[in-house]
Amino acid sequence: MNIRNKHLMIVAMMAVIVVFLGINGCKKSDNAGAKSGAAHASSIELCTDCGHIKGSELCCKPDQVKCESCSLVKGSPGCCNIPKDAETAAICTHCGQIKGSELCCKPDQVKCEGCGLVKGSPGCCKLPKQES
Repeated sequence: MNIRNKHLMIVAMMAVIVVFLGINGCKKSDNAGAKSGAAHASSIELCTDCGHIKGSELCCKPDQVKCESCSLVKGSPGCCNIPKDAETAAICTHCGQIKGSELCCKPDQVKCEGCGLVKGSPGCCKLPKQES
């Protein structure tokens, strides 16, 4: 195969790749985990047994101090924020409030300078940093 044919073959393969990407696009993962650094989920699940982020190092770790009011781990994002009968709970990654609550993504809430979520929200300075 001469050099001209090799160049034509390379150009043809590049054209096929460009057409393929043009049709399918470059998609980001929709099911990224909290620590993955890929596309960030719109909410992060909380453990209803302890109140910490599900699957985190602190999730259901023994010998943590329990809150007297809610019996979840004191200081966890879910502490006094998850109803006792809840089967699931999540924090909204856009605002830091409990997903689906009255305060979730409510406009004009003061943002934390450290994390960018609503100041004093359950997720304020407790969620993994989002990578841009």
